Amino acid sequence: MIDCTKFDRVFGSLDSFPYTRKSIQEADSHRRIFGGALFIDRVLAALGHGKGMSPTSPITHIYMAIETHHLCLSLASKLYPPKSEEVLRQLHEQITKSNSIEDHHKLSVIFYILLDFDEDKADSFANRAGVPTKYQIFMRGLWNMDRQAFEVALEHLAHPSLQAEFADDIVATLVRHGSQGGEDYTLALAYYHTVQPVLKNPVAIELLFDAMVRSNVSEALAFSRTKPHAMREQLFQRLVANVLDEARGGETAERACELAALPFDAVEEGWFRDFLATGNGKKLKAAKDTLMMRQIAIGQVTSAGEKGSWGTVMEGFKVGSGGRA
Repeated sequence: MIDCTKFDRVFGSLDSFPYTRKSIQEADSHRRIFGGALFIDRVLAALGHGKGMSPTSPITHIYMAIETHHLCLSLASKLYPPKSEEVLRQLHEQITKSNSIEDHHKLSVIFYILLDFDEDKADSFANRAGVPTKYQIFMRGLWNMDRQAFEVALEHLAHPSLQAEFADDIVATLVRHGSQGGEDYTLALAYYHTVQPVLKNPVAIELLFDAMVRSNVSEALAFSRTKPHAMREQLFQRLVANVLDEARGGETAERACELAALPFDAVEEGWFRDFLATGNGKKLKAAKDTLMMRQIAIGQVTSAGEKGSWGTVMEGFKVGSGGRA
């Protein structure tokens, strides 16, 4: 078993120091894109403060408190990526000198750092040090997230051996940055459906929900029904607002038709009517037309004179409902 406290035994020769000016600039750029923190920053901060991890997680103790070295995100961002051998030694010491966490949890973080050097070097270290496979998978996933290699990261982070750690951050990152400019949310939705994490951060929940709305309104409606009543109503209103506000032209008609034809229960029916008739949704351009479409969808058509000037929307509804209108 390798002694992880011995810097030279862990890193060997530093003749090919991986942290070049270009690589440091790339890491700092990704950090800015991610809102000020890489995933390794979050790991180091959690390792310093013991926050954010499930007490039953097999990798919890990576993130347990260090008694004498309390890292925070800002300090973590100063230590990684290390700009010199001296800073790398400081980072190594921060990780290894604690008595409050077990060695194989420390080794997992070192494994992440060694991936910066060479994948073979990291794998060799993991074999010599006995880093459990699930720890390697998790850290490799975070390493790829930090490099915006989202598809590769997902292959690791959605592995069935892992628990859903950092799920809120992973979902938020995949929605914001792995969606190809807001056109494709496959990665974020694949992660959510595969891992089935319990999201706690309202921002992450809203981002995931918005991705569902843009991808499949029926799926978004089903998701909203899993939430407590107050949040469920908020998400339902968000569903309606997003559908009617996001699209333009013929797409508006198609999306509005899909929304109006959803199988609402009695509570949702009331929310739908109130939101578009008297609530904040009344300001939406297609609010009145969508209410009319809903009446048609549930068989409550009133007078033909109430159709107004919504021929395009109505035609879209006819097509979207298979000609039932």
